[in-house]
Amino acid sequence: MAPSKDRTVTEREFEYLLCGANAIENERRRIESRAVLLLGGRLGLRPGEITHLRGSWVDWDRQIISIPEHQPCDKGQNGGLCGYCRQAVEQRLKHGAEESFAALGKRYWVPKTKAAARAVPFHFSWRVHTTLKQLIEHHGGWAYSFSTLQRRLQTALEKAPRLSPNQTTPHGLRATAASYHAGRGLDLPALRAMFGWEDIDTARQYLNIDGSMTRRALSEIH
Repeated sequence: MAPSKDRTVTEREFEYLLCGANAIENERRRIESRAVLLLGGRLGLRPGEITHLRGSWVDWDRQIISIPEHQPCDKGQNGGLCGYCRQAVEQRLKHGAEESFAALGKRYWVPKTKAAARAVPFHFSWRVHTTLKQLIEHHGGWAYSFSTLQRRLQTALEKAPRLSPNQTTPHGLRATAASYHAGRGLDLPALRAMFGWEDIDTARQYLNIDGSMTRRALSEIH
């Protein structure tokens, strides 16, 4: 899927989104909404990575989030699989997996691909650092399901000035982060590593999606 179809938002629109999150009166939900926006829209974490985030993933000294190869999921009813992981297991069964639901379930949560188990730096943004710190201190990580993540994003959209309620999505935030860093000159290998893509052609799609690289290059020579 091309980045233009991923509902990326511009830098100005992203600031409007943060304004929407900041307008949420409930402090806990305000922090959670900002976390969704910044972890997705600036670090490029996938929705499943955000919803399974734990404090143990974060190295505060190095300012890096390490996405593990496996994180036991206990966010569903009675400490079972969350809906996100349950759906992933059901998809594997649908496509011919020979193991039982229970056996497959023990492997979840897992990143989307092998390349997705990676290190994601956040030293470049004090806003990310502060919001991540608040999220960890309040909850030890993301404490809820994927549906709650969607609700926090939707509330920010509804309260954001000049944005439509369907301006972006959780996956659109990840695409937004990719175009943001590509536009600032992050090269292909680094972009691929940060976002956990197996195919470098995916990274190439973001190199000049909004003209940022062209503007930067012109500024350097004029």
